[in-house]
Amino acid sequence: MTSREHMAVSVAPLFLRLALSIVFIWTGLGKLMTDMSVSGERAAVLANMGVSGLQRVAQPGAAPSPTAPAPIPSPMVKEPKQEPKKDPAKAPVSGPPALISVIAQQSTPPPTAATFTAADFPNETRVAQLYGIALLLHDAVQPTDREGKPVRFPLAPSFIATGSWPWWLAWAAALTELLGGFLLLFGLFTRLAALGIACVMLTAIWLTQIGPAVQSGNASLGFLPPYPAFDVKAWQTLLWQLCLLCAAMNLVFAGSGGLSMDRAISGRPVVNKTKPAAPAK
Repeated sequence: MTSREHMAVSVAPLFLRLALSIVFIWTGLGKLMTDMSVSGERAAVLANMGVSGLQRVAQPGAAPSPTAPAPIPSPMVKEPKQEPKKDPAKAPVSGPPALISVIAQQSTPPPTAATFTAADFPNETRVAQLYGIALLLHDAVQPTDREGKPVRFPLAPSFIATGSWPWWLAWAAALTELLGGFLLLFGLFTRLAALGIACVMLTAIWLTQIGPAVQSGNASLGFLPPYPAFDVKAWQTLLWQLCLLCAAMNLVFAGSGGLSMDRAISGRPVVNKTKPAAPAK
């Protein structure tokens, strides 16, 4: 193997790893350490997923009326002592204690899960940025868009928006970016980390770019967003996601290179040990 080939195998993946690690450590930390404002219906959606820390407004009740101080009783007049009246409807149940306990349990309604509405969150509240992914997953399975118009098909299977699935998937995406970035920085479990990052980017491309374009029915070339051909600002998100996806897939197939912990642990030499071809007779 020539020195040029050795540099290509050993050093080239290092630059890809360095670039991806900087990007995804930054994005992973950003999702965990920064916040965004939500209110109304969006806050209610997060609350129903189980997101804690949302500032819920107490239900309005009747304003307490001012009460006058109690009159001071006269020491000379004694009020007659009134016996408490017995309510026949609340008479104690006679019978064994075990039977009384069973009756009390059956008469108590089972607890129900609280369902929040937009009225519970009239004011803005702050949540971690990663919960934007949970809202994105919630919107992906709805039969209508944010404006209430029906969509041609959902962008994801319906189960991912049920229960706390969006909560778990949002955390999984953020931790995949953060931990994957650190693993790529040191070249440890490089193929696995790059595959996780590639899956995150592929999902992001589908949910934010390709999927909505196909769903709208007016996609360019059948799958691209209908942006102006050379509008840099419109295309920069999709092109950025595509570059990150391709760089991650490069590491999935090429590996971490010679300057990595993977190579140090495995101990495999970079030099190609194939025998030279026999001279022609």
